[in-house]
Amino acid sequence: MRRELVIALALALAACGSEPAQQQQPAPQAPARPRGSFVADSTIAARDYVGPARCGECHGDEHARWSQSLHSVMNQRAETGGAVIGDFAATLPYRGGEARFARDGEAYTMTLARGASSVRYRITRTIGVRGLQEYVGVADGTTEEVRLPFAWWPRRAGWYPQPYYDSWLAEDDLDPYTQVREPWATRCPWCHSTYPFAQRIARSAARGLGHGLDRYYTAHDDGSRVGQQVTVGISCESCHLGGRAHADGAAIHFVPIGAAPRASAPRPTTFTEERRDATIVNAVCAQCHSGPSPRFPDGGATRNSSEALDLAAGPCTNLRCTDCHDPHRGGGDEARAVAACTRCHRALADPAAARTHAGHDSATCLDCHMPRIVMGIDRYIRTHRISTPSDRAMLAAAAPNACNLCHLDRSIRWTVDELATRFDAPRDPRGWAYRDLDTAVGELWLASPQPAIRLVATAAYARSPLGRYALEDLLRGLDDPLPHVRTWTTFAIEDILRKKLRDADYDPRAPSDRRRAQIAKLAR
Repeated sequence: MRRELVIALALALAACGSEPAQQQQPAPQAPARPRGSFVADSTIAARDYVGPARCGECHGDEHARWSQSLHSVMNQRAETGGAVIGDFAATLPYRGGEARFARDGEAYTMTLARGASSVRYRITRTIGVRGLQEYVGVADGTTEEVRLPFAWWPRRAGWYPQPYYDSWLAEDDLDPYTQVREPWATRCPWCHSTYPFAQRIARSAARGLGHGLDRYYTAHDDGSRVGQQVTVGISCESCHLGGRAHADGAAIHFVPIGAAPRASAPRPTTFTEERRDATIVNAVCAQCHSGPSPRFPDGGATRNSSEALDLAAGPCTNLRCTDCHDPHRGGGDEARAVAACTRCHRALADPAAARTHAGHDSATCLDCHMPRIVMGIDRYIRTHRISTPSDRAMLAAAAPNACNLCHLDRSIRWTVDELATRFDAPRDPRGWAYRDLDTAVGELWLASPQPAIRLVATAAYARSPLGRYALEDLLRGLDDPLPHVRTWTTFAIEDILRKKLRDADYDPRAPSDRRRAQIAKLAR
C-alpha cells in the first residue's frame, strides 16, 4: 500500500510541473459569422475584390472547373508559364516588309520592319489561347501597352496580320509598320479581364456603352483609375462582384450593392432568386458577350461575341445563358440546350414527336432554330438569334436559312414548298433577292455579293458530303480580294480534304486546264 501511495504522489507532482493544458489550448477566436447573416454595404469598389484564390477556399469544385476554362486564360501575363503559344523564332514577309518574332532572354519580342522603318515591341500579355492568340506589347522607349497587329492562329500553326482574322478591317486600312498608339486598355481588356464593377459603371456612363447590369446604374467613382484590373482573365468576381464581404459571411448577389440604381434597376433579393431571373443572369453575361457586329436581315450577328444581344432579340425571353452553358467550365452542351428548349416546348421532348416536327431523324431544335451561321474565331458557330427557317426577312434577302445549310443542292423553290407544307411559310418566292429560283441555293450563296453569305455557304459545304463536289466553286474563295475570306476558305477546304492546304497545291491564277488538274489532284 505504501508503495502505491508513493507512485501516485510522484505522478501528481509530475503533472503539476508540466503544464500540458496551456500548450494545447488554441488561442481564443471570434466566432465565425453564419453564412448570409448580414448584407454587404458594397460589392463594387476595388477594395471589395479578393481574387479567385480566395473564392476557391470555399468553392473548390467551381474554382477547379474555372481554372481549366477559357475564361481563365482570356488574358494572361506573357511571363506566366505556358501563356505564349506562338512561334517566337519565325519571320513573316508581308506587304513590302517583314514581321520578326524572337526571344530576348526571357522576353518575347515582335519587330515590324519595312525599309529604314523599324519598331520593336516587348510582349507583355496574351489575349486568348485556343482559337487565336493575340498579343499586347510595349514599344521600345514607351510604357503604354498596345494591341499588336499580328496574331498566332493555332489552326494554321502560323502568324497572320490583323485583316485576316478581323473581318471588318481592310488591308489598306492597316499599316503594321507604323507604331501602334491606341492604348489596349481602351477596349480589349474590358471583356478579357476582371474589373471592379464601379469602373464598369463609370466607363459605360462616359462612353455611352454597356449592355450588362452596368447600364442600370449611374456613374460611380471609387477613387481608383479606370482601367485598374482585379485579375487578368475572366475570374469569379467578374460575374459575382466583389467577394470580400461574402468571404466574411455576407450573402452573395449578382445584383450590385453600393451603386446608385436607376429606376429600372433590379433590386437584390436572394441569390437563388437572382439565379432564376433570366434578365439578371443574361445581363451578367452581356457585360462581355455584346460586341458590335454586322447583322443579317433578321437582326442576328454575322460575327461572334454578340451572343447576349442576339438572345435578347429573340422570342425566348425566359431563357438564361446558363440553361445551355456552364459558366465555370465554358463552352456549350447541345444536350443541355435541347433540354432547355423542351422545358417550354414539352410536346417535343418526345424524340418521335421531335422527328415528326422537324421532318428529320437527326436534326435537333438547334439545327433549325440556331443554325451555324456566325463566324467564330476558327470555326462557324450557332447563332443565338433564335428564329425559324421560314423567317421572311432572311428568305427574301437570299440570306442563310437552316434548311439549305444542309440541303445545299436544293433550290429555294423546293425549300419554300417544303416549309409551306409543314409550317406557316410563304410559298411564292417571286420578288426575293435570289437571281434564280431553281438553281441550287448553295451555288447561289457561294456567288453572293455579300462576303458573310459566301463564307456561311463555304463553311456549310465543309460540313457536308457535297463539299468534294463543290471544290471548284469553293477554290474561287482563295482568290478573293478580302483576306479573311481567303483564310476561311482555306479552313473549309482543309476540312473537306482532311489535310493541310499548301500554297503550291492550288494556283487560282493558273490557266483553267491546269486549275482543273490541280482540283482533281486535291480531290483524290
